[in-house]
Amino acid sequence: MRLTCILIPIALERAAAFGGVKHNTRAVRNANSMAHSQTSSALDMSQAASPFSAFADLFNPTKQSATLSGSAAAGQKVVESFIASINSRADPATIVEFFSDDVNFVDTSYYNPIIGKEELRKHFYLHAGSSALSTFAKTTDFSAAAIVVDDIVSVSENGKSKVCVMYHMADDEGNDILDTTAISFYNVNDDGKISSAFDVTEPMSPKPGDSGLKLLKTVSNLIGDESIVMAADSINDNDQSLTAVEKYFDAWNKRDMKLAVAQFTENCSVRDLQYDDAFSNRDELEKHLLRCKECLPSSFNFVIDDIAITKQKAGVLWHVENNGEPLSFTRGCSFYTLDKNGLIRTGFDIPEKAPPKTGFLNTLKSRFEAEPVRLIPLAMWVAYMYILFISDGILPGANALALEQRTWEEVRDLSINFFLVSPLLNLPFSPVVHPMLEGVFNLLLSWAAIWAAMFACFLSDERKNKPNLLPFGPMLVGMQFLTSGFLLPYLFTRTPEFESQVYKEDIDGELQAKVSEWRPLGGFLSAVGTASIVWSFVGRPEFGEFTERYNSFIDLLSIDRVGSSFIVDLAIFAIFQSWFVDDDLQRRGVTDGELMGLRNVAKYVPFFGLAAYITLRPELPSRNSELK
Repeated sequence: MRLTCILIPIALERAAAFGGVKHNTRAVRNANSMAHSQTSSALDMSQAASPFSAFADLFNPTKQSATLSGSAAAGQKVVESFIASINSRADPATIVEFFSDDVNFVDTSYYNPIIGKEELRKHFYLHAGSSALSTFAKTTDFSAAAIVVDDIVSVSENGKSKVCVMYHMADDEGNDILDTTAISFYNVNDDGKISSAFDVTEPMSPKPGDSGLKLLKTVSNLIGDESIVMAADSINDNDQSLTAVEKYFDAWNKRDMKLAVAQFTENCSVRDLQYDDAFSNRDELEKHLLRCKECLPSSFNFVIDDIAITKQKAGVLWHVENNGEPLSFTRGCSFYTLDKNGLIRTGFDIPEKAPPKTGFLNTLKSRFEAEPVRLIPLAMWVAYMYILFISDGILPGANALALEQRTWEEVRDLSINFFLVSPLLNLPFSPVVHPMLEGVFNLLLSWAAIWAAMFACFLSDERKNKPNLLPFGPMLVGMQFLTSGFLLPYLFTRTPEFESQVYKEDIDGELQAKVSEWRPLGGFLSAVGTASIVWSFVGRPEFGEFTERYNSFIDLLSIDRVGSSFIVDLAIFAIFQSWFVDDDLQRRGVTDGELMGLRNVAKYVPFFGLAAYITLRPELPSRNSELK
């Protein structure tokens, strides 16, 4: 069954994008009766000199073939304004004002829906440029691109509106960007806020084509028998109130391909975006549908989730169910135009892409493309995790996965003597540990605390308009347990800094703003680090003079994976100590050529330079002070 769950979504995505759809007939009829007239293509692309002038035509009445009225017109205007704001590179804080507080935003480039305006704002900032509706970043494949609307349909129902948009991407010279055709479906409340949005984009070339059908045919025997099962709530073929689109869906569910293609004009053009070319007439379409019929298990139904349909156009949001149970990653969207007789003239079907989803990967890819130097901490992190946890023979001692009792006892004893409090107070439960190992451990913790202090004192590195892929809280906690294992991923995934001036008020919370600028923290950690070094040389006299304790320490490291890893962590901390300094100075209004002495001390003097920087760096300004 696990194999089936994995293969079905992949096969469906590569198979025909559209199968028979069952749906709530009453709901569809109500939508039809409430539907208003719609516009034709919102943009005349052949006359657009560039996408930036094209999206402006959205508001040009001469580009409209019909005039919308009521909530349908209002809903379409909201969606058009949302697209225009993306094209104009509006700040995400402005863009999210088009959405309701509890919006459900589905970008199928990602695994999970984005729920709520605040989460959507974070998504727009964090994943800018990773997909068309994730806003545009400054340095991505879409950095000089715009959304060009190909067609749009709007209907109203009970004061609310539904809007379906088909679009593609074009560069700043008006040239189409390949493999960017997409369909979005929106619901707009009567207060003019978008309450839900669904976006799906065509797969990249080369198109999967029939490969998905072959795969689906192979796994179909694992799903159910091949007998034809009539849908229990099928539509009455003689119901004259139904549109050709609805009849096509129902015929598909019945696997009646003759009836299905009868809903299309003789010279129809249907694009299944899993294929390179369109099916350009009824005969070609029927052959395609019959191939799909042979591979789709009879237990599969394509279920309408929402529909915006008029006499000329239809936008449909759908998903696939198996014996009434929704299948993961099988959602999709379709856009159809109808002729004067109500038959389907053109159609575009786009299914959701099966895993792996590319949204997060595109965001991460953009980080490395903008700053290839990020490959250094990435490579070091991979090496660190392998050497520490898996390898045998590179570092002394057994690997971390061996779970030796001695290893855990050593970690326990060092933790009890945290910051040398227990041995200095001569507490009875304080275990005896080699003083040099204690010194290295507490120096490492002090350094890690400085990194943590950098997070605490650099809370401006994560703001509402600059979220990070790996958030501050979990990384801060994780560094106290697996230092470099958490530090390095944060370094190669963090969001680049684009702001030249940040204010205290930009940091969430009054307490956090005070902690981030608390200068004594650097001096305190310097004292702890100094005490750790001194303890290594003079602590626990029973370990002898320097030569004796040094030799015994080397002997310990030769069999101790934990102690050896501490030395590796100290080296990694020294190498990457400089990574936050330039960005932090930039946020404080310091240009590249300024404060070079403090800058270089912070970047290149291990540990103590960073502690001194925390104490001596310029303070973040306050907006309130500037107003005064």
